This record gives sequence, C-alpha cells and structure tokens, in this order.
Amino acid sequence: RSRLTMAVSYQLPFGRDRKYGSNMNAVLDGIVGGWQYTVSNRTYGGRPLIFGTYLVSGNPKLSNPTRDKWFDTSMFAQADTYTPRSNPWYYDGLNGPGWTLTDMTLTKMFTFGPRYRMEFRAEAYNAFNQIVWDNPDLAITSSNFGKVTRKRVDGNGREIQIGLRFMF
Repeated sequence: RSRLTMAVSYQLPFGRDRKYGSNMNAVLDGIVGGWQYTVSNRTYGGRPLIFGTYLVSGNPKLSNPTRDKWFDTSMFAQADTYTPRSNPWYYDGLNGPGWTLTDMTLTKMFTFGPRYRMEFRAEAYNAFNQIVWDNPDLAITSSNFGKVTRKRVDGNGREIQIGLRFMF
C-alpha cells in the first residue's frame, strides 16, 4: 500500500506588519493578528485484493472500477473440491479503494509580558469527513461479490479537538 503526505502552512495576512490591518491597535492585533493555518493531505493507495481458491480466466482488473463493479466478476468460477490452484492469489494493480484525508490546524500564540505565553490550537482531522471504503466483497457466493459496500472500521470520521497550552 502506498502513502503520500503533503503539508502546507500559511501565516494569515491579518494584523500588524501584515497585508490587512497593518495599522490596528495592539489589543485588536493580539486577538486578530498572528494566526497560522496548516493544511495536510494524506493519500493512501488501496490494499491488495487476495483471492481464494477460485478458477480465474484471465486478469479481472478493470481500467475504470466503480463501487458497484470493482473487478470483472464474470472471470471467476468456484473450483471443485481438491482442485489444484492454477492462477495467482493477487493480480498486479488490482487493489481495493484508496483514500485521501485532509487535516487542518489553526494556531495562535498569545504573549502576556516577557515570561508568559499561551498557545491556542484548533485541529480537525479528516476535516471534510471523507468515507474510507473497505475492500470489495471477495466471497464468490455472495450477492455483493466484487462490490464495495461497506466502510472500513478503522477509518474515522471527522474529529475536532481544541487545546490551550500555557507556558511560563
């Protein structure tokens, strides 16, 4: 399974010495200025599909799979008992659904005199609440054979957390 992560941070352009509000007073700048926004994307390739002791006539990989037909189910047949295996367990490039999750963070550091600081953080994991689909049904006797019908149990929906950290 492949994974690609990309993160970008932005200093928001509000407050003193920034594009917007460069002349605001110190109190307003303490509230509005100095916010940092970070966005991170995590993209995962799908997990390999491992087939049991079926008879397969060719490569069942489809060039444009859909959730209703992830691979060519017409190429599969149930093998008779004690039939030796003659096809591969895995077909190159035939993986389950991949997914992309976007995380976002908004942070601000508040300073209270020369010694005290407080950091505010608001973090959203899977901010767009993407569904992480599970592999298609691989049981040839199932009416859902070759269909992606359920989400992964380890795929979390949106999670938001807020935190304050006081430093002295």
